[in-house]
Amino acid sequence: MLQRGIEHQRAGDLRQAENCYQRVLHDRPDHPEASNLLGTLAILAEKYATAARLIEPAVKAAPKNAMYRNNLGNALLLGGHPEKALRHLRKATALESRMIEAWINLARSYRKLEKGDSALKAYERALALNPQSTRVRTGIGDTLVDLGRMGEATELFRGVLSVEPDNIAAIAGLASARTFTTEDNDLERFEAALTNASLKGGARAAIHSAAGKICDDLKRHDDAFDHYLQAKAVSGSEFRLTDYRRFVDKSVELFAPLFYFARKGFGDTSERPVFVVGMPRSGTTLTEQILASHPKIAGAGELTEMEKIVRQVTNRAKIDSDAYFKRIGALDGKDAKTLAKPYLSAIHRHSPSAARVIDKMPHNFQSLGLIALLFPNARVVHCMRSPMDNCVSCFTHHFNKAHGYTQTLEMLGLYYREYRRLMAHFTNVLPLRIFELPYEDMIADQEGMSRKLIDFLDLEWDDACLRFHETERTVRTLSRWQVRQPIYTSSVGRWRRYDRHLGPLKEALGDLFVEG
Repeated sequence: MLQRGIEHQRAGDLRQAENCYQRVLHDRPDHPEASNLLGTLAILAEKYATAARLIEPAVKAAPKNAMYRNNLGNALLLGGHPEKALRHLRKATALESRMIEAWINLARSYRKLEKGDSALKAYERALALNPQSTRVRTGIGDTLVDLGRMGEATELFRGVLSVEPDNIAAIAGLASARTFTTEDNDLERFEAALTNASLKGGARAAIHSAAGKICDDLKRHDDAFDHYLQAKAVSGSEFRLTDYRRFVDKSVELFAPLFYFARKGFGDTSERPVFVVGMPRSGTTLTEQILASHPKIAGAGELTEMEKIVRQVTNRAKIDSDAYFKRIGALDGKDAKTLAKPYLSAIHRHSPSAARVIDKMPHNFQSLGLIALLFPNARVVHCMRSPMDNCVSCFTHHFNKAHGYTQTLEMLGLYYREYRRLMAHFTNVLPLRIFELPYEDMIADQEGMSRKLIDFLDLEWDDACLRFHETERTVRTLSRWQVRQPIYTSSVGRWRRYDRHLGPLKEALGDLFVEG
């Protein structure tokens, strides 16, 4: 029965495979292989918590089985638990040093934790096992970009594309690694790839996005915008603006001064957390890089810890539902301290000694109401940018489906209005120290604004903050190329390049457009 399930899985008939594995477990509940294989089906279905729960018994039953360890590590990594994944993936590579998949997953875990040097070593072990693996080589290229080694990454991506012209990871990597000139032939390569009729969905969107970026570098702005539009048209989105407006309405209703007055003393008093928030592409990565250049500040990147806390509070309730807000309202002082502990443990693991630890997950702005309850002494840096520049930058970048609000210019503008409405409310009512940082002010006066930031964090000034582009650390966000450069002004007013295409955005922004 187990073999039948494996054959069904190889043939792509996952439902029949699941039936076979379930029948084995019905007769033998402790069968490790059936449990492991059922877990791999859950990974394919993107049910990562279920996958981990299924594979864990297999690992306990056979702790020296490298494949089980690898599969559990992969499930944990995909489920947002890279630190837990490391334990099993290290064990898998120790048990079976020639398992290339385990080395790749180990490298991916290190990348997720922004440990670029360790990721590179793991990828190099994988490459030694299969020097021709384009998957490993593109992983190395992405890691080199994380580390700021753009020239090496560019050559590596081009080497992959010389063998596999349609390799999406290499195309996206090359687009992120450099500024293109008329001397390059990369645009022709990407446009040729788009003639492949079998190219669908995310793969086609990634190539259109990369081609748009190249056209923008070449100042062919109409061609660039056409590629951006086509990328959005094939990427797909399930974002519902009505649900998001409901979430903002309920946040404004619940998180009011009396709410916090009645909950004085809740949460943990630590001053270590610093939340850098705002819309994506608003300067959050630049801000973190400047701050992390200070010897007493650690940059932890885009932590997922608050997202995990929110999921714990929601307990399967929709974030815009009455149940979610009722659960937050029902938290007592003990609950608040309990919820705060895992977050503080996470930043301690990242940096045991830093006076301040930066969490620059931009969309934490949505959770500031809860953050104020759990960390009343935390500081918040709200990165702001011209609405037009911010929205256009979001529209011209290839995000995953979690950013479905970028699907159309109209949707993006309406979402931006809701973000501003929520942040205006939080700035007025939350008992948190919030520093509003306009991107344009930072560009115009880096030293002056940087000094104000450091003062806001109650630390002494250090000139290293002015040399942020020299700071050696792993950066994994879309802005990883920009933060390796000194401050430049070309991104201010960038929206004007596309002015003739932006009517729907201007209309959606309404009165906010005058700030553009």
